[in-house]
Amino acid sequence: STGIAKGMSEVLAHGIEYGKVGRGLEVVEAYDLEANNKYLQELQELKDLKYPIVDQLEILKDAPIE
Repeated sequence: STGIAKGMSEVLAHGIEYGKVGRGLEVVEAYDLEANNKYLQELQELKDLKYPIVDQLEILKDAPIE
């Protein structure tokens, strides 16, 4: 979930700040050469998700209000 991911990111950021003053999370990315590719792949998968209610709203967006 989003809350868990945010918490993990905050803990990781705190650990980096504590151990390596002046460094941020961008330093960690350097250790995973595929991080950007993984991010882009996951982002595309999110974009490809289908939400039926959104499809219904798009169909009705030009319908007259009665």
